[in-house]
Amino acid sequence: MKKKRTIGFLLAIALGLAAALVYGWAIAPAGPKNTALASLRADYKADYVLMVAEAYPNQSDTLAAIEMLRQLNQNDPLKAVDQALVMAQQLNYTQADLKQMVDLELRVRQYAGEQ
Repeated sequence: MKKKRTIGFLLAIALGLAAALVYGWAIAPAGPKNTALASLRADYKADYVLMVAEAYPNQSDTLAAIEMLRQLNQNDPLKAVDQALVMAQQLNYTQADLKQMVDLELRVRQYAGEQ
């Protein structure tokens, strides 16, 4: 009697788990959410700025880098870089990473000064 009860219990758990997985994955899956990069936490914003600095290391790519940075701060991409630099220092980024971010900041400042 006890063995039947245990088997029935385990079977009910397995069926419930299978039903939940089918419902969650096939019937009503969670859809993607369209969120802006500006809603990221400060540490992720710093990571994003570092990735932009790594992706656009040349002077000729400054405009493309600025367009990427506008996704963090539409009005002032330079402010996004400054805030990211402060966060990067607090998070102890490597000197090489900080240098790349400072180089990006200088290029963005230079570009803004030309405008």
